[in-house]
Amino acid sequence: MGYTALLVFAGLQTIPGYVYEAASIDGSSEWSSFWRITMPLLRPVLAMVLVISLTGSFQVFDQVYVMTEGGPAGATMVLVERIVANAFSYSRMGYASSMSWVLFLLIFIVTFFFYRLRKWQA
Repeated sequence: MGYTALLVFAGLQTIPGYVYEAASIDGSSEWSSFWRITMPLLRPVLAMVLVISLTGSFQVFDQVYVMTEGGPAGATMVLVERIVANAFSYSRMGYASSMSWVLFLLIFIVTFFFYRLRKWQA
């Protein structure tokens, strides 16, 4: 959460103040300035934050493993935890490797989709 907030704050710092000043001279309200100035200029940063957060959520392992160790009957076992269990607990390295490739392809497809969506909107 802190990393995301830091990226959004850095994106807000890149928006020049004279844009808001010109909008206020034109009679724009704060709400209108937010939707018509801040959000369009912040869209690339928000897209990057979304991609980073989404790929990070696919790769989560340590928090889930420390808190639940897979939970009752594997209810909270995430994909990375299954990969580690197959590789090191069950000694199925080939299966874990193929699962890792599927994870890579899934992350690649999601990232490529958001990259194309951002290019399409620009």
